[in-house]
Amino acid sequence: MLTIRSVPYLGRILAPSLAEAASKYLAAASWDRRRMLHTRVNEKTLFDYMSQGIDVNLKMGTPPETLLRRSNEYMKKAALHRLEKPDAPCLFQYGPEAGDLRFRQELSHFLSQEYMDPVQVDDIIVTAGATQGLAMLANLLFSPGDLVFVEDPTYFIGLQALRQDCGLHCVPVPMDENGIIPEELEQYLKERSSIKPREIGGRKPFWSMLYLIPTFHNPTGVCLSATRCRRVVQIARKYNLLVVCDDVYNLLAFSQDEESALQRKRLFAYDDPGDPDYSGNVVSNASFSKLFGPGLRLGWLEAPLCVRNVILSSGLAFSGGGLNHFTSGLMTSIISEGLLQKHLTEARAMYKVQCEAVCSVLQEKLPSAMFTIPEGGYFLWLKLPKPLKGSDVVQQCEKNLKITCFAGDIASPEANFDDYVRISFSYYEADVLKAAMVKFSDLINSMLHES
Repeated sequence: MLTIRSVPYLGRILAPSLAEAASKYLAAASWDRRRMLHTRVNEKTLFDYMSQGIDVNLKMGTPPETLLRRSNEYMKKAALHRLEKPDAPCLFQYGPEAGDLRFRQELSHFLSQEYMDPVQVDDIIVTAGATQGLAMLANLLFSPGDLVFVEDPTYFIGLQALRQDCGLHCVPVPMDENGIIPEELEQYLKERSSIKPREIGGRKPFWSMLYLIPTFHNPTGVCLSATRCRRVVQIARKYNLLVVCDDVYNLLAFSQDEESALQRKRLFAYDDPGDPDYSGNVVSNASFSKLFGPGLRLGWLEAPLCVRNVILSSGLAFSGGGLNHFTSGLMTSIISEGLLQKHLTEARAMYKVQCEAVCSVLQEKLPSAMFTIPEGGYFLWLKLPKPLKGSDVVQQCEKNLKITCFAGDIASPEANFDDYVRISFSYYEADVLKAAMVKFSDLINSMLHES
């Protein structure tokens, strides 16, 4: 009679020779799994990879170390201020689904002043940053295979998230110096209006998504004009679109006068609940990442009731409660004590100087290139002189100068704009940027001479 030997996790089902082999296999597999898990642990950040072998990395759309040190100082003060309060232990508990009420009240008051336009507390839902906000909206309100209309060019990682992570089919729509072109958008919608990928209604009430960066656009730096904002809202209502606005740069305008603020009025404010045909078609998706520090992973949505109802009744909200509850508690103190306002004032002044440093060199040293001088945000979108290609310029810069930036085609769903590059001016001080731009311009002039 054949004797069966026990093998962990397999039971008493194998003959001795098979049992021995299985035991060895399981032991080896366990070791391989531990080794695999070990090797996957990596302490490097995104910027470590982006900067390998590079002296000046103009890809990096992040606050500079100077401002992050200031953020550190303010966070220490905020932590002492908030954690001394009797109710501080509640920050370690699950929070309300929409986010801490005091935080949302302070945020709505701060944003109302900054936008020069009312922001309602009830419209705000706290998120773990704009990337998480976008993923949440795409996954809860849409299904794989649905259409999402995007500007061409657009934020390339947002494009990746919508395509790869959410399984949406991206349709690029042309834009110009005033943002997305409404006539082109409507034409694209008419051509595809008969597509019904799923049942529309209930928790998925919208036919499609329009993903926009209306203010200080990434990568172009332009703002959607007021006339086009109104037209986009009309189109969204007509075709049952949810317009998701990536509003992470709105508060980084170099000029803070009232006229400029009105010109930069966020798209969400144009979707007026007082309109007879209002149904709630616009969401503002914003974050503290560009304003105070990306490590916070803290942001917010301004959303209509129909969208808030879906989010707040989701398993995500019901299981976890308010997102990033503890950090939002500390940010409450940073806002209420005036530290965020102080920080933003310093940041805007710094970014303006850094932007001017880049533009002044390019205007002097590379007059054959074309660009619009940004009025805020992080980026400059540079059209290279013919016949140069962005990928060739980036390759030569990395090889000969140890300077890098993004080739323009990375920002296009169809790899257009191969004669552009995106330059970030947010991370380095003005003198570093000037020196880099001089080298950059000289190299391009040399490439032109050789072409």
